[in-house]
Amino acid sequence: MEPLTFPDHIKNYTKLEHAALEKHLIGIIKGIQTKDQYLHLLRMFYGFYQALEVEMEQYLTQQLIPDIKQRRKSDALLQDIKDLGGNEMQFSMQVDTPVINNYARALGAAYVLEGSTLGGLIIAKMIKAQLPDIPADKGFLFFTCYGEDAQSMWKKFRTYLLALTHKEDQDLAAETARKTFLTFKVWIDKYEPVF
Repeated sequence: MEPLTFPDHIKNYTKLEHAALEKHLIGIIKGIQTKDQYLHLLRMFYGFYQALEVEMEQYLTQQLIPDIKQRRKSDALLQDIKDLGGNEMQFSMQVDTPVINNYARALGAAYVLEGSTLGGLIIAKMIKAQLPDIPADKGFLFFTCYGEDAQSMWKKFRTYLLALTHKEDQDLAAETARKTFLTFKVWIDKYEPVF
Protein backbone atom coordinates (compact mmCIF):
# COMPACT_ATOMS: atom_id res chain seq x y z
CA MET A 1 0.00 0.00 0.00
CA GLU A 2 1.40 3.35 -1.08
CA PRO A 3 1.80 6.07 1.56
CA LEU A 4 -0.69 8.93 1.39
CA THR A 5 0.36 12.03 -0.52
CA PHE A 6 0.13 15.23 1.49
CA PRO A 7 -3.05 16.41 -0.34
CA ASP A 8 -4.68 13.07 0.59
CA HIS A 9 -3.47 13.40 4.18
CA ILE A 10 -4.88 16.92 4.59
CA LYS A 11 -8.19 15.74 3.13
CA ASN A 12 -8.38 12.87 5.64
CA TYR A 13 -7.21 15.06 8.51
CA THR A 14 -10.00 17.61 7.92
CA LYS A 15 -12.73 15.20 6.81
CA LEU A 16 -15.04 15.60 9.82
CA GLU A 17 -14.78 19.39 10.00
CA HIS A 18 -15.23 19.68 6.23
CA ALA A 19 -18.33 17.46 6.24
CA ALA A 20 -19.91 19.38 9.15
CA LEU A 21 -19.34 22.75 7.47
CA GLU A 22 -20.57 21.52 4.08
CA LYS A 23 -23.77 20.06 5.57
CA HIS A 24 -24.47 23.30 7.41
CA LEU A 25 -23.86 25.47 4.33
CA ILE A 26 -25.97 23.31 2.02
CA GLY A 27 -28.84 23.59 4.51
CA ILE A 28 -28.57 27.39 4.40
CA ILE A 29 -28.25 27.49 0.61
CA LYS A 30 -31.32 25.28 0.12
CA GLY A 31 -33.33 27.78 2.19
CA ILE A 32 -32.57 30.79 -0.04
CA GLN A 33 -35.76 32.09 -1.64
CA THR A 34 -35.08 35.82 -2.18
CA LYS A 35 -32.34 38.02 -3.59
CA ASP A 36 -31.88 39.62 -0.14
CA GLN A 37 -31.27 36.20 1.39
CA TYR A 38 -28.72 35.45 -1.32
CA LEU A 39 -27.04 38.82 -0.69
CA HIS A 40 -26.84 37.94 3.00
CA LEU A 41 -25.12 34.66 2.10
CA LEU A 42 -22.63 36.47 -0.15
CA ARG A 43 -21.87 39.01 2.59
CA MET A 44 -21.38 36.16 5.05
CA PHE A 45 -18.81 34.56 2.73
CA TYR A 46 -17.20 37.92 1.99
CA GLY A 47 -16.69 38.75 5.67
CA PHE A 48 -14.77 35.54 6.33
CA TYR A 49 -12.92 35.22 3.02
CA GLN A 50 -11.77 38.85 2.99
CA ALA A 51 -10.43 38.66 6.56
CA LEU A 52 -8.66 35.37 5.80
CA GLU A 53 -7.18 36.55 2.50
CA VAL A 54 -5.71 39.64 4.20
CA GLU A 55 -3.93 37.30 6.64
CA MET A 56 -2.78 34.96 3.86
CA GLU A 57 -1.61 37.41 1.22
CA GLN A 58 1.70 38.38 2.84
CA TYR A 59 2.80 34.72 2.66
CA LEU A 60 1.18 33.52 -0.58
CA THR A 61 3.23 35.66 -2.92
CA GLN A 62 3.36 35.47 -6.70
CA GLN A 63 6.86 34.04 -6.44
CA LEU A 64 5.47 31.03 -4.56
CA ILE A 65 1.97 30.86 -6.07
CA PRO A 66 2.19 32.45 -9.55
CA ASP A 67 -1.61 32.46 -10.06
CA ILE A 68 -2.47 33.83 -6.61
CA LYS A 69 -4.29 36.90 -7.96
CA GLN A 70 -6.63 34.67 -9.95
CA ARG A 71 -7.29 32.68 -6.77
CA ARG A 72 -8.44 35.67 -4.70
CA LYS A 73 -12.11 35.03 -3.88
CA SER A 74 -13.17 38.12 -1.90
CA ASP A 75 -12.93 40.34 -5.02
CA ALA A 76 -15.44 38.11 -6.83
CA LEU A 77 -17.73 38.13 -3.79
CA LEU A 78 -17.66 41.91 -3.62
CA GLN A 79 -18.42 42.16 -7.34
CA ASP A 80 -21.39 39.79 -6.93
CA ILE A 81 -22.73 41.89 -4.04
CA LYS A 82 -22.45 45.07 -6.14
CA ASP A 83 -23.97 43.41 -9.23
CA LEU A 84 -27.03 42.47 -7.18
CA GLY A 85 -27.47 46.02 -5.92
CA GLY A 86 -25.85 45.53 -2.53
CA ASN A 87 -22.88 47.34 -1.08
CA GLU A 88 -19.83 46.47 0.93
CA MET A 89 -20.85 45.93 4.50
CA GLN A 90 -18.87 46.87 7.55
CA PHE A 91 -19.06 43.93 9.92
CA SER A 92 -19.75 44.81 13.52
CA MET A 93 -18.47 41.39 14.59
CA GLN A 94 -14.80 40.52 14.76
CA VAL A 95 -13.90 37.79 12.28
CA ASP A 96 -11.80 35.18 14.06
CA THR A 97 -9.40 33.50 11.68
CA PRO A 98 -6.82 30.82 12.43
CA VAL A 99 -3.28 31.93 13.21
CA ILE A 100 -1.47 32.51 9.91
CA ASN A 101 2.15 33.48 10.45
CA ASN A 102 4.02 31.56 7.75
CA TYR A 103 3.70 30.04 4.29
CA ALA A 104 2.65 26.56 5.47
CA ARG A 105 -0.22 27.92 7.58
CA ALA A 106 -1.33 30.22 4.75
CA LEU A 107 -1.33 27.27 2.33
CA GLY A 108 -3.43 25.25 4.78
CA ALA A 109 -6.03 28.03 4.90
CA ALA A 110 -5.90 28.33 1.10
CA TYR A 111 -6.67 24.59 0.87
CA VAL A 112 -10.11 25.30 2.37
CA LEU A 113 -10.86 28.24 0.07
CA GLU A 114 -9.63 26.42 -3.03
CA GLY A 115 -11.54 23.25 -2.19
CA SER A 116 -14.74 25.26 -2.00
CA THR A 117 -14.50 26.03 -5.72
CA LEU A 118 -15.03 22.38 -6.68
CA GLY A 119 -18.72 22.46 -5.77
CA GLY A 120 -19.25 26.06 -6.84
CA LEU A 121 -20.87 25.31 -10.20
CA ILE A 122 -23.37 22.96 -8.53
CA ILE A 123 -24.22 25.57 -5.87
CA ALA A 124 -24.65 28.28 -8.53
CA LYS A 125 -27.06 26.00 -10.41
CA MET A 126 -29.04 25.37 -7.21
CA ILE A 127 -29.34 29.07 -6.38
CA LYS A 128 -30.21 30.03 -9.97
CA ALA A 129 -33.05 27.48 -9.87
CA GLN A 130 -34.29 28.94 -6.55
CA LEU A 131 -33.98 32.56 -7.79
CA PRO A 132 -35.06 32.55 -11.45
CA ASP A 133 -35.53 36.36 -11.40
CA ILE A 134 -31.78 36.99 -11.04
CA PRO A 135 -30.09 37.23 -14.46
CA ALA A 136 -27.79 34.23 -14.96
CA ASP A 137 -24.82 36.52 -15.69
CA LYS A 138 -25.16 38.59 -12.48
CA GLY A 139 -24.15 37.64 -8.97
CA PHE A 140 -22.43 34.31 -9.58
CA LEU A 141 -18.76 35.19 -10.11
CA PHE A 142 -17.79 33.70 -6.75
CA PHE A 143 -19.48 30.34 -7.20
CA THR A 144 -18.34 30.03 -10.82
CA CYS A 145 -14.94 31.73 -10.39
CA TYR A 146 -12.97 29.16 -12.40
CA GLY A 147 -15.82 28.01 -14.65
CA GLU A 148 -14.88 24.90 -16.57
CA ASP A 149 -11.30 25.22 -15.30
CA ALA A 150 -12.25 24.31 -11.70
CA GLN A 151 -10.69 20.83 -11.91
CA SER A 152 -7.48 22.03 -13.57
CA MET A 153 -7.11 24.89 -11.05
CA TRP A 154 -7.54 22.35 -8.23
CA LYS A 155 -4.92 20.04 -9.77
CA LYS A 156 -2.51 22.95 -9.98
CA PHE A 157 -3.19 23.85 -6.34
CA ARG A 158 -2.40 20.23 -5.41
CA THR A 159 1.08 20.76 -6.85
CA TYR A 160 1.62 23.58 -4.35
CA LEU A 161 0.57 21.20 -1.56
CA LEU A 162 2.87 18.47 -2.90
CA ALA A 163 5.79 20.91 -2.82
CA LEU A 164 5.37 21.19 0.96
CA THR A 165 7.68 18.32 1.86
CA HIS A 166 8.83 18.94 5.46
CA LYS A 167 6.67 17.13 8.02
CA GLU A 168 6.60 20.13 10.34
CA ASP A 169 5.25 22.34 7.54
CA GLN A 170 2.72 19.69 6.55
CA ASP A 171 1.50 19.44 10.15
CA LEU A 172 1.10 23.22 10.38
CA ALA A 173 -0.79 23.34 7.06
CA ALA A 174 -3.11 20.46 7.99
CA GLU A 175 -3.88 21.91 11.43
CA THR A 176 -4.53 25.36 9.94
CA ALA A 177 -6.88 23.83 7.35
CA ARG A 178 -8.78 22.10 10.16
CA LYS A 179 -8.98 25.35 12.15
CA THR A 180 -10.13 27.22 9.03
CA PHE A 181 -13.10 24.87 8.67
CA LEU A 182 -13.87 25.29 12.38
CA THR A 183 -13.55 29.08 12.47
CA PHE A 184 -15.66 29.43 9.31
CA LYS A 185 -18.39 27.37 10.99
CA VAL A 186 -18.21 29.65 14.06
CA TRP A 187 -18.49 32.71 11.79
CA ILE A 188 -21.51 31.23 9.99
CA ASP A 189 -23.18 30.48 13.32
CA LYS A 190 -22.76 34.16 14.26
CA TYR A 191 -23.78 35.59 10.92
CA GLU A 192 -26.11 32.91 9.55
CA PRO A 193 -29.16 34.25 7.69
CA VAL A 194 -32.49 33.65 9.40
CA PHE A 195 -35.13 32.58 6.89
